[in-house]
Amino acid sequence: MSQQLRSRSGVSLIELLVVIAIIVLLIALLMPAIQRVRAAVDRMICGSNLRQMAIAAHHYHLDYGRFPAAAVVVPSPRMWVVDLLPYIEENNLYHRYRYDLSWDDPGNQPMVAKHIPLMVCPSATGVNSRGNRINGVEYGLCDYSPIADVDHRLIATGLLAPWNGNPLGVMSAEQGARIAEVCDGVSNTILIAEVAGRPESWIKGRFAGFTEVAGWATYNGVTPINLDGTSEDGTTLYGPCAINCNNIHEVYGFHVVGANVVFADGSVHFLKQTINIKVMAALVTRDGGEVVQSADFED
Repeated sequence: MSQQLRSRSGVSLIELLVVIAIIVLLIALLMPAIQRVRAAVDRMICGSNLRQMAIAAHHYHLDYGRFPAAAVVVPSPRMWVVDLLPYIEENNLYHRYRYDLSWDDPGNQPMVAKHIPLMVCPSATGVNSRGNRINGVEYGLCDYSPIADVDHRLIATGLLAPWNGNPLGVMSAEQGARIAEVCDGVSNTILIAEVAGRPESWIKGRFAGFTEVAGWATYNGVTPINLDGTSEDGTTLYGPCAINCNNIHEVYGFHVVGANVVFADGSVHFLKQTINIKVMAALVTRDGGEVVQSADFED
């Protein structure tokens, strides 16, 4: 009798397989929801990064009377992040950085190689595998950039017509603007935007190889960016696509259907990749004289 009870209380192989199948099915049903939650959290972290950069830029403005430049050549080539280091809790790095030396000089190597978490979007693909060396120089990654201006070659296409405005952005090359010079309004003008994933090259969500390095300290042909616009397929410059068509020199995010930007008033916005190139140009320029409604760019 006891032997019969023991045999009946056991779990058969079929029952075990049914239980495993149910668990697998539940996991499969939950995974998309988990991925959506994770994507939403990553997007929020990315927006928070931009918000902190904007606060740092405003502290810089309080100390120096204007926003930092996107990049400067004199006394040696350096990027905007270098000027913001003391305002993003990187004082030690700031005091060790040699302003009299170029970013890629061996004297600055220990500094430019440092990974700054604030400069990396968690949604960017390959965060832990992207290359971080060029010509023997290591560099810390960067997924954000000011948009220095609207490229004159985009203006020449006629896509922005009628055009008679100032092409400069808030953090233009060589010299940033004063708040008083942002005549279009700080709540209508982009300060810093996502340009994520580099040095991996991405076109319309597809990996396309590698491009020039784009670290927080690097100064080269892809940093900083301006607004060029690309063809709709992302393969050529100076076209109607402003967001998520090509990350080499344009705004690009690894979020669903758009990218984060922070305006000069510190407000973070998610711009959809379907944004009209004329609206994008209006958001880039600080004194273009355009009238932009929030409905034109809000997600």
